[in-house]
Amino acid sequence: MNVLAFGAHPDDIEYGCGGLLLNSVGKGHGVYLAVMTDGSSQGDGNRKEEQARSAKQLGARDVIWGGFADTELAAGRDLIVAVEDIIGRVKPDLVLVNYHDDAHQDHRALGSCVITACRYIKRVLFYHDYTSLNFHPDTFVNIENVLDKKRELLACHESQVKKSYPTGLDMLESVDALAAYYGFMAKVKYAEGFLPLRNLMDI
Repeated sequence: MNVLAFGAHPDDIEYGCGGLLLNSVGKGHGVYLAVMTDGSSQGDGNRKEEQARSAKQLGARDVIWGGFADTELAAGRDLIVAVEDIIGRVKPDLVLVNYHDDAHQDHRALGSCVITACRYIKRVLFYHDYTSLNFHPDTFVNIENVLDKKRELLACHESQVKKSYPTGLDMLESVDALAAYYGFMAKVKYAEGFLPLRNLMDI
C-alpha cells in the first residue's frame, strides 16, 4: 500500500499516527508525509530540519511540504487543490489527517479540506492531535511494539518536546498517556485511536 499522512505542522503526524506509520513501514508499505506549513510560529528550532530527521528515522519515502504560512491555513480552494495535487502524486490507498473538530485553526482547515479532496479515496482516517475536540475513536491500531520508536520520532522535534504544556506533561509523556488510554479502550496495552471518514474493508 501507499500510506499518505497529512499534518498541518511538523510533529502533528508523528503525534497522531506515528505508531501506525511505523507498523506500515515494518510491513513494507510506502509511507509519505505531507506537512502543509513549516510550523515556524511555534518553537525556536528549525522545524523543517526536525521533520526531516524524524521522517528519515521513520523510513518515510518522502516528505512533501505544502508551503503554506503557519497559523494561516484557510479552508478553501487553494488548500483543497494543494491536497488534491499531493494525492495525485502519491496515489494513496490510505490517508490520515488531523481531525477537523479542533481548537487550532490550521488543523480545522486541513481536516475539512482533506474531506473534500478525498471524496474518492476509499480509506480515510482522522487521528487525535494535541488540540483535538470531541474526538471519539472507534478504530484502533496496536502500537505496543513500536511505542518506544514513536517516542524517538517525536524526540526529533526537539523544539516542541522542550515546550511547557498546561497539563504539566511534556509531549512524550502525553503520547504515553494517550497510548495507554486508547490501549485500554482497544483491550491491548498501547494503541492509537482513529475516527474513519470512510474505511472500505477488504474481506
